[in-house]
Amino acid sequence: MATYHHLCVTDDDLAKASLFLLSHKRDLHPSYTTLEMVTLIYSYSTQGRLVNVTNDEHRVVGVAAYYHGTPEQEFQDKDIALIDVAIADKTYRGTNLFIRGLKFLVKSIIEGDPQVREIRLAALAENDYLCRLYAKFTKERYERMGTHGKEFVFCVKVNELKGFLTRFSQL
Repeated sequence: MATYHHLCVTDDDLAKASLFLLSHKRDLHPSYTTLEMVTLIYSYSTQGRLVNVTNDEHRVVGVAAYYHGTPEQEFQDKDIALIDVAIADKTYRGTNLFIRGLKFLVKSIIEGDPQVREIRLAALAENDYLCRLYAKFTKERYERMGTHGKEFVFCVKVNELKGFLTRFSQL
């Protein structure tokens, strides 16, 4: 199951990412509404970046999104990149898609804005799996209130994350 990552740059890319996100909105949270997802898509389209993950048949099997800066600081904190959406089709979960996707995101973030020094990843506090996963390669975290409850935001320096991801390239 080969997968390919690319930034959404065309209207077609954005349309494919939007349709995937809308059809997988419940994967973010069971109570996510269509209007909330449309608002989120608009926010990433205008203030962030969307990444499509496609398979050999060019079908979108995952989408991730990030901001340069944080919404809380009105995107003025350009030394931070916030990744707070990543969804993969269920048939692709449990593969090495997470590591490859995170490597692509870090590379894209650094190329798009070299002044980024810290990556932040947000997860709902109730999502034990993601919280345990992010804690494996981050050192700090703080809490915030999201639209669907308490979230933990995990923080890691870019160079530390690159070093962590490099170890997987050697396997």
